[in-house]
Amino acid sequence: MARTKKSRIPDLGRPEVTELEFGRTTHRVADVEPMDVDGVRTMTIGTIGWGIVAIALLPFWGNLQEQGRTWWLWTAIAGLGLGLMGIEFCKRRRDALLERQAEAPAAKKTPEVTTTPRAAKPAKPAKPAKAPRAEKTRAPRAQQAEVAPPAESSEPTERPIGRRRRN
Repeated sequence: MARTKKSRIPDLGRPEVTELEFGRTTHRVADVEPMDVDGVRTMTIGTIGWGIVAIALLPFWGNLQEQGRTWWLWTAIAGLGLGLMGIEFCKRRRDALLERQAEAPAAKKTPEVTTTPRAAKPAKPAKPAKAPRAEKTRAPRAQQAEVAPPAESSEPTERPIGRRRRN
């Protein structure tokens, strides 16, 4: 009796994986959204960390002075101050991005790709024919994995950097 094996790794809504080929290497890429786009949370957590370190070092001020390590406390205070400035910067950036997003039409979420017509190249003079080479044993990569031609449309399309294969 044949049994089908279940995967031990549960499928918890994993994103679809895409393979990109660049030359002879293949990279697996998943389309996932970044966790913290505006950076406010990251800056806040880092600033809180520097604040905790500064407060923790205050009771040891005398020992730090005797050992010549008061720079530890000043480094923590500088981190706290720079973190507060960074939080303000990230908040302003987030607000500006939200304003810009609200001003843009909702239908246009992706940037428009513009193409310019290429100038016609002048004809090159014909070269004398060379002797034929011995045929290669392997077919070129373009012939190994055929890629479907793009659908005809009136809008210009962005040219991909590498070939994409979906699993």
